[in-house]
Amino acid sequence: MTTDWTAWLPALGLLVALAAMAWGVQWLRRRQTRAAGGGAALRVTAQLMVGPQQRVVVVELDGAAGAVQLTLGVTPQHVRTLHVQPLGASRRGTGEASSAASTPAPAPQYADVARALSAEPPRREPTV
Repeated sequence: MTTDWTAWLPALGLLVALAAMAWGVQWLRRRQTRAAGGGAALRVTAQLMVGPQQRVVVVELDGAAGAVQLTLGVTPQHVRTLHVQPLGASRRGTGEASSAASTPAPAPQYADVARALSAEPPRREPTV
C-alpha cells in the first residue's frame, strides 16, 4: 500500500494556518497592550514574607506622573504604603540622561496612584 505524500498537504496546510493564526493573535495582543499606554505599567520587583500572611512588596509603577517605586505592606485585610520613591530615567535602565530626568518628579500620593490603577470613582480615605 503506497500513500502519496500529496494527500497530506491539506492537513499540513491547515496546521500551518492555525499556527500562523495563533502567532498573529499573540502578536496583536502584545501590540495592543503596548499601544494602550494610558494605563499604568505595574511590576512587582521584590517580595519578602515577614509572617504567615504578611509581606513587604516592592512595586515599580510607570504612570502619568512618572516612574515610582512603592514599598507596600500587604496583609489579608489591607495594603499600606510604607515608602514612595520617584525613579529617574537612569534607575529604570532606559539610558536616556536629560536635565529633566535628573530632577525627581514630586512623589504622587498613594490615593492618586490607586485611583490611576482602578477604574472606580475616587473614594474618600478615612483619616486616622
